[in-house]
Amino acid sequence: MHSLSIGPVGLAIDYVLVWGALFLALIWLRLVVKEKPLRAQVENTLFSVFVAALLGARAGFIWRMWPQYQSDMLAMLDIRDGGFLPQAGLIAGALVLIWRVHKLPVTRNASVKVVLLTAACMLPVYIGINWVNRSATMPLPVVQNNALQTVDFAVFTDKPIVLNVWATWCPPCRREMPVLEQAQQNYPNLHFIFLNQGESAAEVNDFLNSQGLKLENVLLDTSGAVSEAFGVAVLPTTLFYSPQGKLLYRHVGGVSTASLDYALQQLTQSTPEE
Repeated sequence: MHSLSIGPVGLAIDYVLVWGALFLALIWLRLVVKEKPLRAQVENTLFSVFVAALLGARAGFIWRMWPQYQSDMLAMLDIRDGGFLPQAGLIAGALVLIWRVHKLPVTRNASVKVVLLTAACMLPVYIGINWVNRSATMPLPVVQNNALQTVDFAVFTDKPIVLNVWATWCPPCRREMPVLEQAQQNYPNLHFIFLNQGESAAEVNDFLNSQGLKLENVLLDTSGAVSEAFGVAVLPTTLFYSPQGKLLYRHVGGVSTASLDYALQQLTQSTPEE
């Protein structure tokens, strides 16, 4: 499971866990701290830690991918690309927690207890979901491409794979297509596969022609069964596989040049040289 879809709203499972952690922390706070004045102070600490972690994760990602951002400063503010560095967020959150409990010693025990209880609940869930996702082998369905030719996914197992699941009606899918097109040209050592969900070859080809896109490996999933087999519930989703079919990285939502380059770094670093 890479994402969670509730009606028209879809979120990456990582985002669900982050917001779930905040919600759980507030529940633990109600259970652990009975005095209202102290509870309010600890609650402020928790929100401060949460905001600091988000900002730190974004800042860390921008620092990591600075060459991609320096020519487009406004792109740093566009969090739709999902560019966050969890390690930087954890460090920022921990520093703010230390600063808050040092400033308000009376909140130390309650704040630390709530954080530890939340971590004890959420870490096993996070580890379990990631283990399930990464232990699953990539399906090898047989589908048609946009020229209505039969294609077996097994033919792509000679190189690392970037699988993008998309649709023409999806705004972030349309927005990321030029970025993926350029990457397909820049990385001939990777297989880029564009799996369209729920549309006909004519609809897909009309869209590609109208946008001037020249993509290879455009495949069709007219029933949605193939996307479901890959565990995709939200569009767009991009999955990064080793030639052996091991999931190495996933990105839910539209990619930017920076977030795609980061994902490709994870893919190439995790794939041994032949």
